Amino acid sequence: MKRARIYDVRNGDTDYQNLLSHHKSFIFWDDAILKNTRPGDVVFFVNREKREVLYTVATDAVRIGIRNPRSWLKEFDYQGSLYGAREGDDFRKYEVRQLAAIPEGWKWSKPLRQNGIADLWMSGGKDNATRLTRMQDLRQLFSPGPAVDMLEKCNLHVEGVNMTVNQTKIEMKLVSSFSPQKRVKGPENEKNGITFSHPYRQLLMAVKTKPFILLSGVSGTGKSWLVRKLAYITCADAELRNAKHPGNFEMVRVRPDWHEPDDLLGYLVTRGGTSRYYCTDLLRFMVKAYRYPHIPFFVCLDEMNLARIEHYFPDFLSILETARPENDVTVYDAFISSHNVSVYSREDPDFWAKLGIADDTRLQACFLESGIALPANLIVVGTINTDETTHALSQRVLDRTMVIEMQGIDMEHGLTSPAQAWEYPDTYEAATALATGRLSGAEAYNSNPKTGTQIIRELKRLHDILKDSPFALSYRVREDVLLYCAYNEALAANGPIPLNWLYTCLDEVICMKILTRIAGDDADCGHIIEELQVATRRYPACQRRLSRIQHQLRKTGLTSFW
Repeated sequence: MKRARIYDVRNGDTDYQNLLSHHKSFIFWDDAILKNTRPGDVVFFVNREKREVLYTVATDAVRIGIRNPRSWLKEFDYQGSLYGAREGDDFRKYEVRQLAAIPEGWKWSKPLRQNGIADLWMSGGKDNATRLTRMQDLRQLFSPGPAVDMLEKCNLHVEGVNMTVNQTKIEMKLVSSFSPQKRVKGPENEKNGITFSHPYRQLLMAVKTKPFILLSGVSGTGKSWLVRKLAYITCADAELRNAKHPGNFEMVRVRPDWHEPDDLLGYLVTRGGTSRYYCTDLLRFMVKAYRYPHIPFFVCLDEMNLARIEHYFPDFLSILETARPENDVTVYDAFISSHNVSVYSREDPDFWAKLGIADDTRLQACFLESGIALPANLIVVGTINTDETTHALSQRVLDRTMVIEMQGIDMEHGLTSPAQAWEYPDTYEAATALATGRLSGAEAYNSNPKTGTQIIRELKRLHDILKDSPFALSYRVREDVLLYCAYNEALAANGPIPLNWLYTCLDEVICMKILTRIAGDDADCGHIIEELQVATRRYPACQRRLSRIQHQLRKTGLTSFW
């Protein structure tokens, strides 16, 4: 992680106004003051005189100031505009990623030292209690967005300090840097993180790989129970820990008559010249997730294939494809555009109240500017049953999800020993594992090229079998397999992992991402099943599933993963 600092602009420093661009999209600053700055470093410029704060990222653009004999300013030209300051020669450009107003009465809980500069995060930094306090001060100023996301990252990079957050005592720890050849980047590699033997390891790593998961199995095997359990073990904010259910969990029961996206996200209704927005529970839950960006939020779409997923869920499937990193945070295109948010809030005076943010003007401003998008911390888990009342899953759906099959039940569960209670844990390693260390496919491959090469070699073998069939592998499948394996490999930082860990993970992810696509008659997939059985001999779960698929084909003439 790059260095992050605060620069407190003192006494209405005129340099600030002289170095800030007209549209406040960037600011220059003296390299002699912000010493040792490198491209990518973060600086929060706090100007209490102007009552504004800038979240900025340093660039490699540097300009040399030349003294003006009349004004004594060191001036330089940039993109047709003149900038100047009284001291220093080299001025670095900082891109403004987010700007916020400073409310009346706001002040530092712990004043900065004389030069007005303080580190929020740097390798080996000390005085962590003060740094955490200043992070909380800054968080009061920004609406959800890149600034808050960066502050959350800084928050995770502090060591050996106990403090109270939301009435709960927590301990923060610094994550040491390490070689990318050995481990995946990210604070989930703490000594107290989840281990490879964690009971929910497979599901947690699948969730981290993809924000859309399907749990399949016959009715009554505990699919929705499992989603609720994930919410309990990741609900790290005391404000969300309700007595009856965690505030980061929402159950949405799919209806068989759903046939368009409005059933999930709502719509504007106009009658007699009066317009009102019909707001859904899911939309309110998405907005709520924006208020807690550091906590994973789980929505369970129960019995998802009672209706055709492609009919009521196409917007979500398309939005998933827009994922892109911005400032180390995954962002998506908007479900509801900024234009439509403006229209709905103007037409319906209760629009903000229906979303639950009537008093949150900062979040309102965020939606008016950028629209309502998929929050980076929202995970959708659908449960699906496979019987005559449900619809088959299309390749488009399967390509964008991870499928985990719930196999069998323990008949003695809750009889000879107490059933698992709905309780919040003492520590929240699972929340940390999900909230940090996100990778791209290339980063996952390069985190350990030796492992990456093994994975690609295995995928090539499977691709050779499937390339001329409707089940051919895509880049999307390749990315998901690389990510899933890299996240699992990173668990070695928390405890021992089996020597054959890679075979275990490939066995799991091939079932989740590749075998789920197999369906058809003997002409479609008979020879493919036989070749896959040979190619996956070392993978027991794949062998069991392929045997069932083949048995079904021989018995009925048709087959599928389900």
